[in-house]
Amino acid sequence: MGTVLLEPLEVPDSLFAVAFDHEAADGHLQRMTTSSYVTFRSLAADVSALQGVAAWQSAPASVTIDGDQVRADTMLVSGGYFDLLGTAPALGRGITGTDREQRPVAVLSHSFWTSAFGADRGVLGRRVRVRGIDFEVAGVMPRSFGGHASAAVDLWLPIAVAMSGSPGWDTQPRNIVSVLARTRAGESSVTAEGQATAALGSKVAMVPLTGGDVGAQERRIAYWLMGVSTLVLLMGLANAATLLLVRAARRHRESAVRSALGATRARLMTDIAVEASAIALIATGVSLVLSFWLDEGIRAVLLPGIIEQGSLTMRTALAAAAAGLTAAAVAAAVGISSLPRGFRSEDFRGAAGVGSTRLQSTLLVLQTAVSVLLLAGGGMIGRSLWNLLEQDFGMRTSDVLVVDFEQGPGNIPGQDQMFTAALERIRALPGVRTATVFQALPFAGFHVPPISIPGRAEPPNVDQQLPFLIAASPEFHEILGITISRGRRFSEADERGPLVVIINETMAATVWPGENAIGKCIRIGFDPDFDPFTATGPPVPSAAVPCREVVGVAHDVRQRSIVPTGSEGALMQYYVPFSQVPGPPPGLPQGPHIRGLLVRTAGTVAGLSTAVRRLVTGGQADLPYVRVRPYRELFDRQLRPWRVGTTLLAIFSVLAVGIASVGLYAAFAHAVLQRRREMAIRIAIGAAPAGVQRLVLREAGRLTFVGVVVGAGCAAVAGRTLTSLLFAVPPVDPVVLGAAALLMLSVAMAATILPARTAARTPPGTLLRD
Repeated sequence: MGTVLLEPLEVPDSLFAVAFDHEAADGHLQRMTTSSYVTFRSLAADVSALQGVAAWQSAPASVTIDGDQVRADTMLVSGGYFDLLGTAPALGRGITGTDREQRPVAVLSHSFWTSAFGADRGVLGRRVRVRGIDFEVAGVMPRSFGGHASAAVDLWLPIAVAMSGSPGWDTQPRNIVSVLARTRAGESSVTAEGQATAALGSKVAMVPLTGGDVGAQERRIAYWLMGVSTLVLLMGLANAATLLLVRAARRHRESAVRSALGATRARLMTDIAVEASAIALIATGVSLVLSFWLDEGIRAVLLPGIIEQGSLTMRTALAAAAAGLTAAAVAAAVGISSLPRGFRSEDFRGAAGVGSTRLQSTLLVLQTAVSVLLLAGGGMIGRSLWNLLEQDFGMRTSDVLVVDFEQGPGNIPGQDQMFTAALERIRALPGVRTATVFQALPFAGFHVPPISIPGRAEPPNVDQQLPFLIAASPEFHEILGITISRGRRFSEADERGPLVVIINETMAATVWPGENAIGKCIRIGFDPDFDPFTATGPPVPSAAVPCREVVGVAHDVRQRSIVPTGSEGALMQYYVPFSQVPGPPPGLPQGPHIRGLLVRTAGTVAGLSTAVRRLVTGGQADLPYVRVRPYRELFDRQLRPWRVGTTLLAIFSVLAVGIASVGLYAAFAHAVLQRRREMAIRIAIGAAPAGVQRLVLREAGRLTFVGVVVGAGCAAVAGRTLTSLLFAVPPVDPVVLGAAALLMLSVAMAATILPARTAARTPPGTLLRD
């Protein structure tokens, strides 16, 4: 799974993403991965070292199929995109021809073809409507193809057709597309970079495509997957070796008899190697089948939004083969090491040997240590996730829905009117307590107009960050549960009354320390004579901008990050009524005033999302997709490392404890069996069965304790390497380590107590006769 994330597509070494390096004011190079369509055409025409070039743009969209609106992740591509990647559609054809010749056709991904069209092979020629344009389905890509990026794509559209409603998109120097390029045979990326830099007059970098689009967060998750999988593989091998040692000990007499009857050591070794290979081959086959069957579920839990790999890839097969060969080698080595040296009387008594006993103990310590390590890691990241979710964000987001359009290029005509018209009807829906409009939200955009305080030379700021403005209706603070510590909330009268403002506690303490902020003056907005085209330096409102009276002080609300690092915990915020939001600089157009709706519900209400979506769109089919989502989804992206880490380690911890339980039970049961004669003698000369049982449990506990100590030490070291992922949890957490140690000791005792109790209660005569 980690390899799938890091390398989502089999690509040749000649395929690159084109990046552009610009020197910043401080002298450092800034790398841009987007450019204009004009630049793309220049690369295609003027760089002879490139065999092919393709432009692309990724964006969510609303797709209308037979009158029903669904959300889809689209990719707009230039002609020859699929040829550049060297992948042909599984059904129909791709997007071909020059951009000026492109027709309104769509190519579907395999997953979208299955979910939206029921895998109908007669889909070719059917119509889908995107961005107000009817596209004809021309092809379906193979199941394992997701494009050049790691993120899932539902359908590909010709960029020239999809962008036809945006005049000047292909002639203006706007950064709207990314570029892929393939070098010619015999040409190096260095040559292509030099030619492209000369043609464009700016520094061009050819970035290898494989895994190049994977961000630091996804790459970290991939390394987790591979690292934890390797740990569990090692644990499984240790468990297999433990079980094989037990099995070999029980077959020791058989091997001695075969040796005495003439079987050579080479023959015995060959039999063991064949048996080990057969077991490993079966296990490898079963793992591949399970991986194929469980792929979708595992991906949905651990890697949501990553492309599907519907068939077994070469990397998957090679990984499984490597694991199988390793398992076969371990099994063969363990079996061969347990062979008798020759025909000796002690071989017929089934002696296990001191060496195998020590190896078995080492393997049990290893399994226990890995289990403790995984349990501790999962516990610490799980506690961090809990602490993140339970911290005070300054607002109450449970049972709050955010309703807005999936953002695309340009503004939506009549957006303000659509939301305003839908508001009252949404308030009347069953299960809706109240609703309001919003322009910006914490974790979902912000507005930072010029601001000044009379009597202060500099605008209020925290590390050069000006306060964030949020337009608020009278219901806004109530819906989000933002408390007003001093003063009052907005009322309906404020929409038509004098200019007013509510500030947060941090702003009150920073701007007016030790004073009462209520009644103070704040100036917000641009001067009437401000010219954005000739101005130098940041604008600062003068006395020409009227004062706004502070009427309330609100509790601080987290604005951008779930982790209050740096200045995040000290940001200033203020609220103004919707009708009093300052406009853009003079001469610039006013954008949509309302971005979406906030809806507070009476809990989970089935079907509410569909009803809200219909009320907003009013039956219009060409609108972008209307998102209706819980507020907490706004910061789910930031929570992803903790969610994945907790889920990942929880799954593997359960697996590890299960594996360890099997190994511990088998090893301790065998140890009891090997000592049954000693136990019979102890009981025969007067030892109490309970005392013998405690003796066995004490020895098992001693062995487990060593494994727990080793695992706790490894967890302490690992905790320090995971410091960036821990929140309000120390790198060495005694609570988590103690819980992990107690759980493993309990597992060891449970695995030992049954065979120990059985042996202790068996009559000594029976044991001695056996």
